[in-house]
Amino acid sequence: MWIWLGVILILLLVLIAVVIILLSPIKFHLVARKVDQHETVQLEVTMLYGLARLRYEIPSIIFKNMKEGFKVEQQSANNLLSGRTSSSEQDVNKDKVRIWSEQFYDLLRATKGLKKWMTSTLKHISFNKLDWSTNVALSDAAYTATLSGALWGVKTTFIGWLSCYIRLKQRPRLFVVPVFGKPPLFATEMELNGEMRCGPALYAGFVLMVRVLKVKGGFKKWLSIAAKGQKKGSS
Repeated sequence: MWIWLGVILILLLVLIAVVIILLSPIKFHLVARKVDQHETVQLEVTMLYGLARLRYEIPSIIFKNMKEGFKVEQQSANNLLSGRTSSSEQDVNKDKVRIWSEQFYDLLRATKGLKKWMTSTLKHISFNKLDWSTNVALSDAAYTATLSGALWGVKTTFIGWLSCYIRLKQRPRLFVVPVFGKPPLFATEMELNGEMRCGPALYAGFVLMVRVLKVKGGFKKWLSIAAKGQKKGSS
């Protein structure tokens, strides 16, 4: 009898642990800045109540020319694999964008209803904070005012589109500040906090796997694209 009670207790503890994990939030904090020719992007993801952390940063994006495109420096760190930290550089040009576009369409063909899956998954993501401020200045005051109005239109349109797919728990704070009587300037900063429950994330991963397996050769195609990405990342 005591053995059965012990087994029941262990199963109960395991069930409680599973429920706690499924209800735990996956939180992410994104900060993107651009001041004239300087850009930085920082992304931090926290899981399992802070036990697992991933940090990804782009400290520099350098424009070379129209042919060579951009040089992007990347840094990533996590506390899972003995505090593994890595850094790399890659060039982003029209050929790289074309390859990414082809790979995306390959994934679409290799997955049954990928767009539908993406839409349903995004509905489980919520933004707790979204701040987006922009300072702009041109040599002419009239042009500065016109550009400021255009930026307001772009921002409100983007937020309207975003709200169709992601829940916004807090009203986004948008700012466009025209700067008159100053040299040409463009500075913008976006900061957002969001989260998604671990349970829906795991379920989304399971559904994605099922959709991939429904397509003949779909799983092989995903592995091929992932292997190419890993090979380029390690080179």
